[in-house]
Amino acid sequence: MTVELFTLPPTAGEFVELRAACGWGAVEMAVAERALAAGLVNVVARDGGRLAGFGRVVGDGVLYFYVQDVIVHPDFRGRGVGRLIVELMLAEVLKRAPVGATIGLMAAEGKEGFYGVRLHSPPTDRLGAGMTRFVLQEIAA
Repeated sequence: MTVELFTLPPTAGEFVELRAACGWGAVEMAVAERALAAGLVNVVARDGGRLAGFGRVVGDGVLYFYVQDVIVHPDFRGRGVGRLIVELMLAEVLKRAPVGATIGLMAAEGKEGFYGVRLHSPPTDRLGAGMTRFVLQEIAA
């Protein structure tokens, strides 16, 4: 497996298919297009031309960044693809986040350890623990 990362979104069709393959539920193509267009940071992982995984960050792009939609195709799970996606997303956010910005996420139940960060208690019985990271200093370019 030779997975390459790219900082762009998948096509809407790929996004819809990936969600379905992972049991995340169906969304209409127009909804997928709008959702992908609203991403601040997008990262796709590809093995050849095949979509292995995807993640995006949403928010206001200044003070608030929220890690969303970290999805790894079942054929590629357990190989570090998700970790690579998250690492690149966070690196991209830290390039643009000013001091005082907040990076957050809400893990799916049972997936808290996936992110490798300290998480706080879940707000509901459907969600796993969340994470908040504060940008405390400028990152050298």
